[in-house]
Amino acid sequence: MTRGAWRGRTAIVVGAAIGVGAAVADALSQAGAGVVLAARPGPALTALAAGIVSAGGQAVAAPVDVTDPASVRRLVEQTLGAFGRLDLAVNQVRPHELSAAMRYQVPAMRRAGGGQIVNLAPDAGLQSAVSELTRAAALEHAGSGVRIDFVAAASYDSAERLAEAVMWLCSGGSPLPPGGTGHLPHG
Repeated sequence: MTRGAWRGRTAIVVGAAIGVGAAVADALSQAGAGVVLAARPGPALTALAAGIVSAGGQAVAAPVDVTDPASVRRLVEQTLGAFGRLDLAVNQVRPHELSAAMRYQVPAMRRAGGGQIVNLAPDAGLQSAVSELTRAAALEHAGSGVRIDFVAAASYDSAERLAEAVMWLCSGGSPLPPGGTGHLPHG
């Protein structure tokens, strides 16, 4: 994805403080997106936001408790307040938290004319459950303009390679190169 390709668009990265989430947030910022970094509060989250801003990007650190649906709703509202739209969400959460995240993300994306959700299983043991929830959501929202995909994070050898896969999906690439995807229908 070329630098600036996502200029004027906004992304939420849930689980952004370290590792895969931080790599995805950095890649999105380098592509020009405004990035809302969502994770438990802490110095890693604040440092990531400061690093993106000092590199010339737009980032907002948004502490969130993904186990609390009201906190997830406030996260989406904060994103809309800061950037005016939501175009992409990358969710690295457990299955019971994923439904709440998508419940608030999809309507915000529909108001923006469509969007992309990429769900990542935080570990290999949760891959099947996250994949099935993603598949169900993709079918439920087919034709809505919101594309919902799953990437098997455990199939990638580094956070940077996984970030490349997420960026490939976000750019409209389909299917992903070998390495772990559950690409699903979209509208």
